[in-house]
Amino acid sequence: MGNLLTTTGLYSPSQIGHILKVARERACQEERRTKKYVSEQLGITLQRLNNIEEGFSECPFDLAIQWCEVVGDSTALDQIKHIYGIGLPATDPRLLVSVENQLVNFIEQSTQAADAAKKLLRMSTELRYGENPQKKFGSQLLEMAEQILDVDQAASCVLESMKQNWNLDIEAVFRSWTQEALSDGVAITVSKFEKIRKEQFFSAREAVYR
Repeated sequence: MGNLLTTTGLYSPSQIGHILKVARERACQEERRTKKYVSEQLGITLQRLNNIEEGFSECPFDLAIQWCEVVGDSTALDQIKHIYGIGLPATDPRLLVSVENQLVNFIEQSTQAADAAKKLLRMSTELRYGENPQKKFGSQLLEMAEQILDVDQAASCVLESMKQNWNLDIEAVFRSWTQEALSDGVAITVSKFEKIRKEQFFSAREAVYR
């Protein structure tokens, strides 16, 4: 776990076992609360499951993600991702009971983010070549970036609330989005990414030896 971004993390890596234990114990379906069911679904022994929950053994990232999916706990999933530095902290699940409230919040956050983006555009015209934006604008730059980041959290909350309350097929949404993103050239495959990185590498090397 040496690569965890603990400097900005809200939770400690030592809490992973406890998070997974609570996720199992509060599973909506009674069967999924049993250690036997979870261990069988994960393909691990009961002893290893106990060791993970009690903090005696580390839980690999992939296994922790699978654990959350087996018990159907999106809050625990967000907590695990945040510990590994690849997501924002989990949202209080009590805030997700109303899709309407989340939609209103998303609209407000989107409006503020759009205003922040306009300010950043104006700020960009004030930069001279080679000037450090962070040094020039300081906390103002961070504030604008934070307002833009708020949209990410707001969008996740809307989708999760729609999933919980309107039975939205979130996987179908992700699949459709991915296909469109690939068609539009926004998302790229692994092979294409490797090709782009090679092109960038040789371009940079050529610039050095000019």
